[in-house]
Amino acid sequence: MVASVVYATIAELGMFHSVRSHFTAAYALMFTIIWFLPTLFSMVFFKIIGKKFNTESYMEANALSFFSVLTLLFLFFSIFMIYSNLIAEPRRTAYFAIVYYNQLLPVAIVGVIGAIMLIHRVLKVGKLMVNARIYQILLTWLAAGAISIYIAYLLFRGWL
Repeated sequence: MVASVVYATIAELGMFHSVRSHFTAAYALMFTIIWFLPTLFSMVFFKIIGKKFNTESYMEANALSFFSVLTLLFLFFSIFMIYSNLIAEPRRTAYFAIVYYNQLLPVAIVGVIGAIMLIHRVLKVGKLMVNARIYQILLTWLAAGAISIYIAYLLFRGWL
């Protein structure tokens, strides 16, 4: 909770003042899509293949497991925004630093760490809550992730 409030404050001051306000809603929607839609679709796919588990517990376990990954990403982007706005020369927002100044290496490093954490969390929750095999978990989450990314793409392209 504290990390998300700090990130939201820094994001408002750092990144979003250079982006139009309707994109702020799009970014907030994308963060929701990152964990909610794949969890929902994976739950439906697990039910289709006949796995029995408590739906509420599964949703809550995934929300809690994704929270550490999102906290890491929020912490990184908060530090990156503080660096870009206060320390870097020339002073620039993190959005322009990443997109226009090709500072993608720190984003890639944190992205790889976040992806490893996310895969670990998905496998752990799938083994504990659903009692599924690793290949079932991976196939289910790949399908759920692909559908979620496509929905996110359609929503984002529709708002442009």
